[in-house]
Amino acid sequence: MKNILFYSAAFILICSNIANAQDRTFVRTYQSNTLPKGAKDIELCHTFRTGRQYFYNRLDQRLELEAGLTDKLQTSLYLNVEYSAEGAHLDTLGGIADTLIDGISSSTLFSVSSEWKLKLSDPVANAVGSALYVELTFSPTEFEFEGKLILDKKTESNSVALNLVGEYEVGLDVKKGKTIKEEEFKAEVDLAYMHMFKPNVGLGLEVVQKNVLVGNKLEHAALFGGPSLFYSGDGFFIILNALPQWKNLQMNDENPNSLNLSEFEKAEIRLLIGFSF
Repeated sequence: MKNILFYSAAFILICSNIANAQDRTFVRTYQSNTLPKGAKDIELCHTFRTGRQYFYNRLDQRLELEAGLTDKLQTSLYLNVEYSAEGAHLDTLGGIADTLIDGISSSTLFSVSSEWKLKLSDPVANAVGSALYVELTFSPTEFEFEGKLILDKKTESNSVALNLVGEYEVGLDVKKGKTIKEEEFKAEVDLAYMHMFKPNVGLGLEVVQKNVLVGNKLEHAALFGGPSLFYSGDGFFIILNALPQWKNLQMNDENPNSLNLSEFEKAEIRLLIGFSF
């Protein structure tokens, strides 16, 4: 009987560690859960973006090593690669085609990111889960600082999460032989819901509202939304999300149409795969 109790307790502990070793149910919207102290995840994120006024495809790859420093603080290191292919165009008024030039140009951008998340309250034990999130990204031509306020709630079968996001970006460009600094501020609201049909299978919806400000002026704003599918197994999880653009929220001379296809894409598809060890 003692052996049975011992092995039963060990089995429950192992299953609990596997369940807690990942802190994600959504691919875009973050939740307040953090990895337990000493737990580690490896995550592979693939995002395909397509559809502008001109030919445009982009593939983003992120490799993340995530670790729990304490039961309420976790950190991550990302290696990022962005590959884009663009058709010849004159990027004014949303990308009017330039019939004097032909071909497809491509570019590749490498960067590294450091992420920190501090859990303030628990989404199950407390009325609302909450966390603070900071991410720093460095590349040869850009620096980004991103902060999030994370709020969420979790029951046995349902999860809901809200992120309020602010991002400051500084980029370098060369014009007429001179290096210039370009600044941009982005604000975003992420809202997500997931229903778990089984403990390891869920279907939900993620909605994202994106804003881009240059100086004090709102230049771009758009609303996105689409379904998310979650599945987890023994020490791994998979999340798939499709995010089409729903509406252009800031029509102006540069973006006069119902969709903003100069700053944003018509659709994004993201696949996130995580492994615990």
